Formats: sequence, C-alpha cells, structure tokens
Amino acid sequence: MRVLLLALFALSLWAMDPVVSPKWLHEHLSQVKIIDVSEPKVYKKGHIPGALNAPIGLWREHHGNYLLIKKPQNIQNLLQSLGIKKDDTIVIYAHHTGKDLLKTSYVAWALELHGIKNTALLDGGYKAYKASYPTTKEVPHVTPSTIKVSLDPSIVIDEKGVRERIGITRILDARPAIYYFGAKKQKVLLRAGHIPTATSYFWRYSFNENATFKSKKALKQMLIEGLGLDPNKEVITYCTGGLETSMNWFVLHRILGFKKARLYDASMKEWANDPRMPLTKYRWE
Repeated sequence: MRVLLLALFALSLWAMDPVVSPKWLHEHLSQVKIIDVSEPKVYKKGHIPGALNAPIGLWREHHGNYLLIKKPQNIQNLLQSLGIKKDDTIVIYAHHTGKDLLKTSYVAWALELHGIKNTALLDGGYKAYKASYPTTKEVPHVTPSTIKVSLDPSIVIDEKGVRERIGITRILDARPAIYYFGAKKQKVLLRAGHIPTATSYFWRYSFNENATFKSKKALKQMLIEGLGLDPNKEVITYCTGGLETSMNWFVLHRILGFKKARLYDASMKEWANDPRMPLTKYRWE
C-alpha cells in the first residue's frame, strides 16, 4: 500500500498543473523546488519556506540595446548553484503582482528552453500565499547539482526567423494596445508601431483583477475562439523586451497546449531600433 501511495504521489507531481494554488504549494512544500524571482532585498524581508532567490538579472544579459537569455553555460552554472536537477518539480513566484509577474513566466520559459519542463507558476503570487500561510526569512541550504542543460530551439526565435515568417505565421504583440497601434511611442524605441501582420493581445488580458489567472475556458475563448489562433500551428510572441511576451508564451504553450509557440526574446528593443525592419502603424491586424 505504501509503495502504491508513493507511486500515486509521484504521478501527481509529474502531472502538476502549469498554474498551482497557494493551498497546493503549501501541501507540497517538501516535494518541490521553489524559485523566488524578486530582488534580494525583497526576498530577505520574507519568502515562502524553502524558496530560493534567483532574480531576473541572473537569467539575462545585455546585447547592445536589448537583453537576451544568458548563454547555456551561464544558465547551467546558475541551475547547479540552485541545486536544480533535470527531473525537479519547480514552482515559481514573485512578491508583487505588477510586472514582477512577467519575471515568473520568463523564468519558466528559460527553464524549458534548457530542458526543464515540469514547472508551474503560483497563482496570485507571494501575496496570495502569505494571506493564508506562514512565511519565513530563513535562507535554505543548497546542495549544488551537476545538471547538464540541453537547449530546445523550438520555443525561441530570432529577428531573422520572425521576418521570414511575416504573413505566414500568426504573431502576437503583448504590449498595451496604444503601442501596438502606434498612437504612442515607447521611450526605449526609435520607432512606433508593430511587426507587420501581428495581432494585439495585451498580456494583462489573461488575468483577473486580483492577479490570478483567468480560467482555461476564458483564455481559450479569447485566444483560440476570438483571435483564431490554432494550437496546432506555430505562433510567435513578442513585446518590448522579452518579459511581457513570456506571459503570452506561457498562456499559449503551457496552459492552452500550443506546442509550437515561440518567443522572440529581443523583441521590439531590437526590431523597432533596427531601421531595416518593417513596421506597421495605425492598423489593426
């Protein structure tokens, strides 16, 4: 009986939903790895028991005007220092419910890019967990791992790849609609507008007012039935600089099962600042 229970429990972890509740996490604290993506000064004020601090700056590096995921060796070193193994079950959260949410989906994408697929985001983040369960200031001891990463190029795309797919592949813009339409230019960009043929879908549309995800049914109605995206076809997601688009990627790929969702990491900080790249303004597509 004990062996059967252990097998069933292992199966339940393997089949972890892409979004987990604070209750689920509290009940599985000792069986999962937890990553807190907030800045160290925020993490030190209190965090979920067992959580390891890995702010977004550890995952990304500068390439001129934009940021990209760090080189595989750097990510491998980071994962080893966090004690992460290939078969770990990992829950990711942030303390704040604004743009910090985007850091959680970016880390989920970064992990999957490097071969770690069994991850989830904490619904409602740290605030929701703290409202019902105790937190701590204790920093957990970490035993470094010997993990070796393996890249999955199917979930990432570069500038050249995006340009080749204009008019062929559906493209999703995660920024506020005013930037997509081109009525307002972002300060970090030289030009306003969107990648030709892209569709506007602001990442916040996927959330309720309390920073929890909308139901899978609602997400399906908006993205599949409403926008006509096909889960069996390739979809490219982009934003200003990689973070907003990671949430659209997460919703498509992890929640709705789009196997061919690809993230354009450099996004508009590369595209709109490159005068060779085409842009469309004042048009809904």
